Amino acid sequence: MKMLQRYILVEFVKLLSITILSFILLFTLIDLFENMEDIIKNHVPVVNSIAFFFYNIPFIISQITPMATLLSVLLTLGLLAKHGEITAIKAGGVKLFSALMPLFIFGLFISVGLFIMNETVAPAMNKRSEAFRTKWLHGGRIGSFGKEGLWLKSADGIYNIRGIDLVNNKLYGFDYYKIEKPFKVVGRITARDVTYNGQNWVTETATVWKFIESGRALRTSVEGYLITGLDSPEEMAGIEKHRENMPIGELAQYIKGLEADGYDSHRYRTDLYCRITFPFINFIMVFIGIPFALKTGRNTSIAVGVGLSVIIALSYWIIFAATKTLGHGGIIPPPLAATFPDILFFATGTLMYSYVRQ
Repeated sequence: MKMLQRYILVEFVKLLSITILSFILLFTLIDLFENMEDIIKNHVPVVNSIAFFFYNIPFIISQITPMATLLSVLLTLGLLAKHGEITAIKAGGVKLFSALMPLFIFGLFISVGLFIMNETVAPAMNKRSEAFRTKWLHGGRIGSFGKEGLWLKSADGIYNIRGIDLVNNKLYGFDYYKIEKPFKVVGRITARDVTYNGQNWVTETATVWKFIESGRALRTSVEGYLITGLDSPEEMAGIEKHRENMPIGELAQYIKGLEADGYDSHRYRTDLYCRITFPFINFIMVFIGIPFALKTGRNTSIAVGVGLSVIIALSYWIIFAATKTLGHGGIIPPPLAATFPDILFFATGTLMYSYVRQ
């Protein structure tokens, strides 16, 4: 029995390794063609260019592994059925799901491994990739996202923004520190809310501080203060992606501080829960792929396997994106937004098992 389980697992791991490497190569080539013109135009050193594509590998792995896992399950069991090995297993009196148990365990192992990678290796690599893009490709504003919110550097100061609502074009918890060289804070502007009016960012009420040489601070309150130097909401969307590089613990602290200040946290809490639940789709792809493969049997060719993988994976991503958007808007609770796709596909897989003969 153990030899049979080991044989099935080895065949699955072989196909999974080939599939993941093929996807990495494909996505890297696409990325290369998209950025080749900028790399040549900006005279990027070869070593830096190679490092840039290497930095993107963890992100690629996290995105393509669910489809690769599903495809490998379909092909592994399809090839076993094609060669009559599934029939032989049944004829030998071996329960089919017992023989396939290592696939379930390995699927769980993949999910846990990707969760750990997404919290350790991927954020560091993503930061380096973004730093490369800022320096060599598209330029852009230097910024970082931490438990205090978004920090942005400008020519004469530093912005701190606690939260960003790109649906309503609003910034929450706005602070701007005006700095003179070498590093002297000469002023500060604070506002609870800042709204984009189509051309500029404008506060409802702003508190303007001016720090003078004597050590005193002059404070004034200004209605409708115009904030200059900030990007449009469309450009801010790219900057806000720095948030995706925050570890879960840091993101949780950020949400706690945001809620303590009375700001809405649906968007960020949804992202937090999604970060936890998304990697476990790899286990669910194994869980749902096995009954699909056993039902199609000998008909699971490479073309059929690829087609089924694309359809199932796209269905999951569409539902995942839809529930995530609803969670961002506060229409459904963040825990439900994050767990509903996994629950739905797990339930679908469970239903399909009732139609599979052992």
